[in-house]
Amino acid sequence: MKTKLYLLIFLLALSCKDIKKNDKEIENAKTSTNVMKNKKHPILPNNFSVQLINSKGDKLKIANVLCHLNIYINSSSYYTYSFIPTNSNGKVNLTKEQIIQNTELKHYYDKTISIERTPVKFDFMIMDSNLINGMIASINNYLSIDIESIKLDLKQRGLTESQISLQISTIEEKFNSDRKLLETLENNQNSKIDNSNGMKKITEFWNSESDYNYEIKL
Repeated sequence: MKTKLYLLIFLLALSCKDIKKNDKEIENAKTSTNVMKNKKHPILPNNFSVQLINSKGDKLKIANVLCHLNIYINSSSYYTYSFIPTNSNGKVNLTKEQIIQNTELKHYYDKTISIERTPVKFDFMIMDSNLINGMIASINNYLSIDIESIKLDLKQRGLTESQISLQISTIEEKFNSDRKLLETLENNQNSKIDNSNGMKKITEFWNSESDYNYEIKL
């Protein structure tokens, strides 16, 4: 029972944290929007691809190797795009629109204004399999909590029916989102990637709105 209560408290805290995080992200986005007014939009590639290759330079055809992208808009802030899977050819292909829609850039990016010619730095890396396994275990733990048990516990804590309904709606929304994430995580093939000599990573710059093609040697 103590474990269930702990998980419940953790889940509610996590849900509230996510709400606060989303609120903060929206507020940051509004700030970014205000800053971006009458300014220029950052350089993003029209198309961005990364191919996994072996030591001989041959394509390493492994699907569902999860990757992560950091985009540095300036020296103090960056935007992230996580859990990007390779296709059956061991390759990640991203369009500009995909990059925008899967990062906070979606809140303020405006292609109608002039382009900022300052090169944009990015990091692209293969995610650590131990980190992914830890996330899978954590998600499985709180997805195992019974909704009816949560309702009963909230009622015992003195919440009204409307308050309980609001909390449950938020929790169920998070459950659905995390089930989809869990499916992606469980299909990962990152354990097949040897990171014993350090993280497999690319750090480069986008200098113009064009196509960029890279390789990561494993």
